[in-house]
Amino acid sequence: MKTLKIGKADVIPGSPNTLLYDGIVVDLGGKNSELPIQGEIQLATHGHADHIAGLFREAKSKFLPPEDRWGISLLGRRMAVYGFSCYESSLFTYDLIKEDLQATFKDPEVQVISTPGHTPGHVSYVIGDVLYAGDAFFGQRVLEGFVFPFYVDFWKAMESLAKIKEISNSVEGIVISHGPLYDKRKMLDLIEFNINYGQKLVDRVRDSLSDWVTSQQVVVKVMEGMGKKVEEISPTSIIMNERTALSIINGLNVDIITTIDGVKFRLHH
Repeated sequence: MKTLKIGKADVIPGSPNTLLYDGIVVDLGGKNSELPIQGEIQLATHGHADHIAGLFREAKSKFLPPEDRWGISLLGRRMAVYGFSCYESSLFTYDLIKEDLQATFKDPEVQVISTPGHTPGHVSYVIGDVLYAGDAFFGQRVLEGFVFPFYVDFWKAMESLAKIKEISNSVEGIVISHGPLYDKRKMLDLIEFNINYGQKLVDRVRDSLSDWVTSQQVVVKVMEGMGKKVEEISPTSIIMNERTALSIINGLNVDIITTIDGVKFRLHH
């Protein structure tokens, strides 16, 4: 398989792209889940299912940001799926990782950087001369395809992007999970594209709030404004994009009312 070499690091393309560095593996998952990759240290940037396959492998050390751990811990997974938990019950057939993960992680080769937004606990890693930014930002085709970036906290994500832009000056290479493998110059351009895209999205959301609308109506209006035809906008895309739209809306100065059609928002006049 063709890989990208950045200093001592190798990046295996996939979705997510997987970083290998001297026994350290970052974000093994998705298309790369079945690859026979072992590492003494298995790291995940966040707790989404396509990033955590490495946490199932034998390793001396495993780390997932504590804020994201509830989704794959025994208790967290049980509460999310079943709504209750009972010790060793045979009902719980969807349990994932059974051992406790580390609450903190320290390694002289790895710098853990808090970059919340995509998830509450999302982190990026600087390993050697490489910044692995996970889902802190996305490739241009991913953004334009989905229209809304997948951020549970859009405003925190924008702060994280500014932090990543600053850190990028001190590394040789930058890697994201879902997007192309570019050289540093092109990745810096991509960071700038994500920042500008985020501002454009805020402007589109603000424009859609000139009159009372639901958050799902905001999603449709914005997606149409960004070039999607109504027949191309699926119910799934509306549901998935609504969380980011709500995050943007709640960072604006809006009035809120309850109607028979649901909760509606309008820019405060």
